[in-house]
Amino acid sequence: MKFMDISQLWTELIQTDERTRLEAKPGNEIGNPVMQTICAYANTDGLNGGYILIGVEEDSTSPSGYVIAGVKNPDQIQNEIVTQCTSKFNVTIRPEIEVGILNNKTVIGVYVPESEPGDKPIYMRKQGMNKGTYIRVGATDQVCTEGELVRFLQKKNARPYDETVLPQTSLSDIDPKALQEYRKLRKKKTPHASELDYSDEDLLNALHCVDIIDGVPKPTVAGLILFGTDAVLRRYFSMMRFDYVRVKGREWGGSRDESSYYSIELRESLLTLLPKAEAAIMDDIERELSFPPGRLTREENPVIPYDVIREILVNAVMHRDYQTPSPTLVIRFTDRIEFHNPGYSLKPIDNIGKPGSTARNQTIASVLNETEYAENKGSGIAKVQRKMVEAQLPPPMFDSSKTENTFVVTLSLHQLMDETALRWLNQFQDFGLSGDEARILVYAKQYGSVSNENCRNLTSYDTAKSSSLLTRLRSMGILNQHSHGSATYYTIPETYLGSEPENSLVTQIRTQDTQMDRENNPKSALVTQIRTQDTQMQNEQNSQSGYGSESDERAILLQSLPHTLQKEILSLGQRMTPEKREEMLLKVCRIHPFTAAEVGVLFGNTRHWAKIVLRELVHSNKICLTIPDKPKSKNQAYYVLRDAGQRNISEWK
Repeated sequence: MKFMDISQLWTELIQTDERTRLEAKPGNEIGNPVMQTICAYANTDGLNGGYILIGVEEDSTSPSGYVIAGVKNPDQIQNEIVTQCTSKFNVTIRPEIEVGILNNKTVIGVYVPESEPGDKPIYMRKQGMNKGTYIRVGATDQVCTEGELVRFLQKKNARPYDETVLPQTSLSDIDPKALQEYRKLRKKKTPHASELDYSDEDLLNALHCVDIIDGVPKPTVAGLILFGTDAVLRRYFSMMRFDYVRVKGREWGGSRDESSYYSIELRESLLTLLPKAEAAIMDDIERELSFPPGRLTREENPVIPYDVIREILVNAVMHRDYQTPSPTLVIRFTDRIEFHNPGYSLKPIDNIGKPGSTARNQTIASVLNETEYAENKGSGIAKVQRKMVEAQLPPPMFDSSKTENTFVVTLSLHQLMDETALRWLNQFQDFGLSGDEARILVYAKQYGSVSNENCRNLTSYDTAKSSSLLTRLRSMGILNQHSHGSATYYTIPETYLGSEPENSLVTQIRTQDTQMDRENNPKSALVTQIRTQDTQMQNEQNSQSGYGSESDERAILLQSLPHTLQKEILSLGQRMTPEKREEMLLKVCRIHPFTAAEVGVLFGNTRHWAKIVLRELVHSNKICLTIPDKPKSKNQAYYVLRDAGQRNISEWK
């Protein structure tokens, strides 16, 4: 039974606010909102169901944001849930229900299991499939799009895409070099694996990479992607290549000068492509030089651990959507590496890094798991998170969009606890901060806010311990708590954001970091960081383009706004709270439509930052797209509806 204790549900609710798998509902009746949440929990892939706490209401006057109202007729409410789960949906749902007492009031906990793929989509009979199929998006219940319904039906009625056979293909489309590479990797991992003695045809059959059609073996999509020749991949998967792009600076498309970037394109079978893709990325990452104790020779280690790059890269090609004709794109900026992949995460963002894996391409995943490339049982991302923390780098950032069918992983190249951060931390020397608390504060300063999830990724603490750490920092007055939207987050008060005292002790934090580094890497001693490559590229970019053009552009953009709004923007500090940021974006986009690049310039930030914050407002229906049918259009701009009756940009006058 996957049920939580009622008190544990309540604790998690007030510590993290409503999450993807936890929802609070009043206890007076079981209406459509409750049934829509049940429907969403049953449908959402990889969520493993969800929990509803009935008898709890939102209360803005309460410190936690919630109040226990209780359920007056628990037996009646339980009967209504069971009855409606039997009659309201196209398929009967069997929730698990438990009654408990909180603050001397009766509340009801409901666990809704995820339905089997063959039963999905679950929908409300009265509304029909098109309007009555719900899924969880963050902490909300959303009606499925047409594309999401199609994917449900494909999973229900058809075999996985990577097991299908394409017309006019044969075993002559298999590259012997790719099969040889598989045998080499398989032997290295399992020297006595029985399939190593098979013929090429029998090996492909054992790997489920061929299917017998009218007595003739035909390679499947998985067989072609893993072992196909260049010719067949160009014929059927011409856009499904691997692209690596190196960009000068921190912005995509910031310069029209061709010398500001270079790129590598690879289109070949995965078994021969992966080593080349790894090399392209790793060759571009700076090294740290270290002199281990007792040795005169130096060691070179990449700033981002090799295992991190390999795991993220392999996950990209293993879990991407091969029905979408676009490449896997890796972009190396001055300060970060981004992995862009077609195919949203089948696993909710909250669950990434937790045990268990959901494979979009089962055969491809199985073959890569039999080599050294992929981790079993979904442990790879947890390993990535641990390795990044050991390298004193921020944990990876994940962004999954079902609407755009994309998944992006961002790896920072700059250590969280650098000299600038340590100087800034000097002002907190009297608070007796631990190393973990210091990291949380630096993360909140660098990214504008910190959540319980961020804290867990940075420290490896569980939810309760992370909540205790954040509560302590809040009680000291160096974090402000915000219950906003779908999650609770914390920000640093303005009084602390700009202060960097020059003469105080940073020894405590530095010593703790050194101790942690030695525990994680006992061989390391004196480390000399060689990080000139990015500095050179940034200096070249600055000397070529300068900052004058951006200042001029900002001045022009400001002139298009009312004078009072211009002054408000110019008076903004370097860091904005999420509430202030949303308020300002809505004010600006209510004047006239702006592109993401223009918003970035206007607020003294990057286009990448602007796209992320604007996307959040689009998903919450607070900002609209001028080209809604082409979300990725290069001409896309963002605006705010001026009245309730307006439907699109053509009526925006």
